[in-house]
Amino acid sequence: MKHNPLKIALLSATIGVALTGAARADCESDLLQLEQAFKAPNLTAVAKTALDDAKTKAVTALKKDDDKTCHSAIAEGMTKAGLKLK
Repeated sequence: MKHNPLKIALLSATIGVALTGAARADCESDLLQLEQAFKAPNLTAVAKTALDDAKTKAVTALKKDDDKTCHSAIAEGMTKAGLKLK
């Protein structure tokens, strides 16, 4: 069986881009939920501060393509605000 190195390299690059895009999409969907959380009725100052902190950490993680940190920051901020991440 012959393996074409060019095809293998292109396939690897395509898979890598697809996985990075999926991770980014997860973080972006979490950020959308975080933005909706700011619209919650009766949001206290403490809750708003927790959400602001989570947003700052999540955006930094998004820029680094760190989906795990992004999700953790948003989940933690929403929990402190008394809200749930779906």
